[in-house]
Amino acid sequence: MNNKKEEKEKTKVTVVKDDKESEKNMNKPSEEEKVQFKEEFEEALKEFNDEKWEISEKGEFGANDVAMFIRQFMEKYAFWTKNGWMGMIKLEEELKKALLGVDEKTGLQFAYQPLEFCAYMLSNPGNIGLKAAKEFEKIADKYSKIGIVIGEQLEEARKKLEHVQYLQEKWAAAEQGFYLADLEKLKDEEKEENPKKE
Repeated sequence: MNNKKEEKEKTKVTVVKDDKESEKNMNKPSEEEKVQFKEEFEEALKEFNDEKWEISEKGEFGANDVAMFIRQFMEKYAFWTKNGWMGMIKLEEELKKALLGVDEKTGLQFAYQPLEFCAYMLSNPGNIGLKAAKEFEKIADKYSKIGIVIGEQLEEARKKLEHVQYLQEKWAAAEQGFYLADLEKLKDEEKEENPKKE
């Protein structure tokens, strides 16, 4: 009976530095680890796709107030170009859907894509003339407050998306025969040895 721990398979990586090649041995992920990384990614992706971010106070009053503001903004100040018209139409549909999910315990909630488009739309207001500018000034405080909440929620959503993307890269690296952490370490070592001249 062999009591020695089974050594991990190794993957050879060729590193080219100053036109000189060198080989480094790196641990190779097992089939079980590949399956585990895939499952971790798929679970995180499903959670992310099912998640919604609240952009109003809880309850119908707060949700309706924010929804009406967004709707009025879309009608008067939303600026779109090229195929942005599709996003506007889709956001209107998502706004109607989000209102159906509101109760006393939840506020107005968006999934990631509508949240991203809403934030983009709010950060690019447009109109023509001084009269429209003065009209916009009347809603500037509310615009700012709603924009801050949406911006904070978007920041949180993007952090979660980055984590999902990291898990995807981790799985992809494993399928290629590498641990992502090892590849990142190699990249960092290369940066330290070859700093860019500015």
